Amino acid sequence: MVPPVSKEIALGPVINGTNGVNGVNGAMNGAKNGSGDKMVSLPAQMAATAVATHKLVGEEIVTSVATAPRETRTQRVKRLQEEARALAREQIGEFELLLDATAKMATEIADGGEVYSIGAREICRRLADELPRTLQTLQVISKKKN
Repeated sequence: MVPPVSKEIALGPVINGTNGVNGVNGAMNGAKNGSGDKMVSLPAQMAATAVATHKLVGEEIVTSVATAPRETRTQRVKRLQEEARALAREQIGEFELLLDATAKMATEIADGGEVYSIGAREICRRLADELPRTLQTLQVISKKKN
């Protein structure tokens, strides 16, 4: 069983049969099945209603629920693909920064003299020569992709 707080974090605001959206009495008030039990709660993303507004009419609070336009599956797929591409571009940019920093550190170690072992200096010398070219290639490839 998942604690209620975890459900709200994972699923977003919850609309249930007796309390409306996250405990606010609303249009869904009093929805029970034949045995008197509360109906199953639905996450707000799955409900057809999106916005609850409250008005004071006389001494009574009236809740009206506005419906939001629903995103089609095709629109959702396109939006998610664009988000994935943006994240990929961001990750490549971070990787380019790390490659550049690694090349600079490899140069420092290669030029560090006898403080570093000969094997470490040689590997870093090769990396210092190779990484800038690799970085340039990656930058050209990622610019063509965009």
